[in-house]
Amino acid sequence: MPSDARDNFAFILAAPKFSGNVGAAARALKNMGFADLRLVAPRGYDPVVAAKRAVHAADIVERIRIFDNLAEALADRTLTIGTTARAGAYRSEARILREAAPDVIAAARDNRVGVVFGPEDHGLSNRDVAQCQWLATIPTSPAYPSLNLAHAVAIVAYELGVTLPPPADTVATDREFAAAAEVEAMHRRLQRALIAIGFLPEDNPDHIMHTIRAIHGRGGLRPREVDILNGVARQIEWLARGGDIVLAEKRRAGRKLR
Repeated sequence: MPSDARDNFAFILAAPKFSGNVGAAARALKNMGFADLRLVAPRGYDPVVAAKRAVHAADIVERIRIFDNLAEALADRTLTIGTTARAGAYRSEARILREAAPDVIAAARDNRVGVVFGPEDHGLSNRDVAQCQWLATIPTSPAYPSLNLAHAVAIVAYELGVTLPPPADTVATDREFAAAAEVEAMHRRLQRALIAIGFLPEDNPDHIMHTIRAIHGRGGLRPREVDILNGVARQIEWLARGGDIVLAEKRRAGRKLR
């Protein structure tokens, strides 16, 4: 565990449209003591423009890592949090940021947290949201709910920063979640298995899978739990391919099933 839990946070901007906003976000992060800023497929990104807007946070701009897709940016994270201002079926479990912050900080004692922000023009897509275990929202006026990207980063960094305990109070509790890449791979395997047995419709599995992801994200999955769910998915696929015949023969013969 790092001496300051801030080191366990990465802020990810998905497809940002303006380099100036990237620089302003870097400045906001440095104001609040965070340093890990990542970009996913930025559009026309100019690091020179970003560094100018960052002012004294140009060092954060210099260390920005750029990824081709969100899954790669989140691969080393064990807890992923999406930010959203939109409503909808896939966003119904979004929590007000200030209320969620203590739980985020508690999890950050043992987990590498990724906080994801959508692009300026339309926010996170449903596909992006599906890769986030938790969702957070910032209450704004219904008359104009959309926040500037850098403002949103600043508010989230502030709320998390003021909730963080002093470095001396940071104690590991052995509750690290599985890496986001491993959880995502398990969900893809589970989806294939559930399609194979007809539980999920092949032409539209996302609706129920969203609920399954939400259930897992609510409590967080430990590495061993992901291993068990992978095993369940493999067994389902095996049965769907005719394994039930082998299973029945083993039972008739009184042999061990595994």
